Amino acid sequence: MKNLILLYKQKFNLYKAAFFPIEHEDAMVAIVFKIIYPNGTTLILKAHPREEDYFRELYFLKFFSNLLPVPKVIQVEPPSATLYGAILMEYLPGNILKKSNLTNKLAYKIGVLLARIHLNRVNNYGDLTRPNSLSSDPRVPFTSKFEEGFAECSQHLPKIILEKARQYYNSHINLLTRVDGPCIIHRDFRPGNVMVVNDELTGIIDWSSARAGFAEEDFCPLELNEWSTKADKRKCFLDGYTHIRPIPNYKLTMPLLRMSRAFAVIGFTIKKGTWNGANAAAYRINRRYLESFFNQNKD
Repeated sequence: MKNLILLYKQKFNLYKAAFFPIEHEDAMVAIVFKIIYPNGTTLILKAHPREEDYFRELYFLKFFSNLLPVPKVIQVEPPSATLYGAILMEYLPGNILKKSNLTNKLAYKIGVLLARIHLNRVNNYGDLTRPNSLSSDPRVPFTSKFEEGFAECSQHLPKIILEKARQYYNSHINLLTRVDGPCIIHRDFRPGNVMVVNDELTGIIDWSSARAGFAEEDFCPLELNEWSTKADKRKCFLDGYTHIRPIPNYKLTMPLLRMSRAFAVIGFTIKKGTWNGANAAAYRINRRYLESFFNQNKD
């Protein structure tokens, strides 16, 4: 870590600044530092071990710079053979929202924010930083991500779960021909990526997973109770969304979306070798979901 900090101090001319790693329980991929100068000026430096994450984060921070409360990009260091791509950006005031601190007022504003993201229509589905890979069929990029996670889990999860997941995928994939899209989606829209001060929303962060997709996908965290288990807060969230645009019929596709999401999270932890270590909690939650979904008991 010390060597990494020295390299970024050189690249961004941050010799006089102090680096403080930002770590929280939801962090799984990026390396994030709070940068503090002697005069108190504070910035954020985010380094991406995965090159594609760097390009997506930069793309959407620039895209939404005058549309949504996102950090302003100050300076960038593109990825190279010797250094992760990194973005030096504005420090947004406030703290990451904790589920326990969500109020009805704030839930409404967050629903409005999600709808404002989805108002941005695009022509095709997929990774907007790779225009040649885009498709007019939402099943194409969805299938690509599902197969990636499924392959990562194929030597780890019980065979019966894999077989039932494949059967469910084959019988339900055509539901995606009726989704609400294509539009820009965050794909990780949850409390851990929202900045707040009291009941005021100050920003939405972490755009490295964003895509051109369908609005239903961003309702996964709501259905997983990541925002709240309380009916009044869920109602305020949806009321805020409805104030901007109609709510998509996300209940129809949610089981398929949740299954794919579970494979993606489990697969990532297996690939990183953190499934029984740093990311054990995320692994267990998603494995239990698949076991419950397919009526399986732990082996």
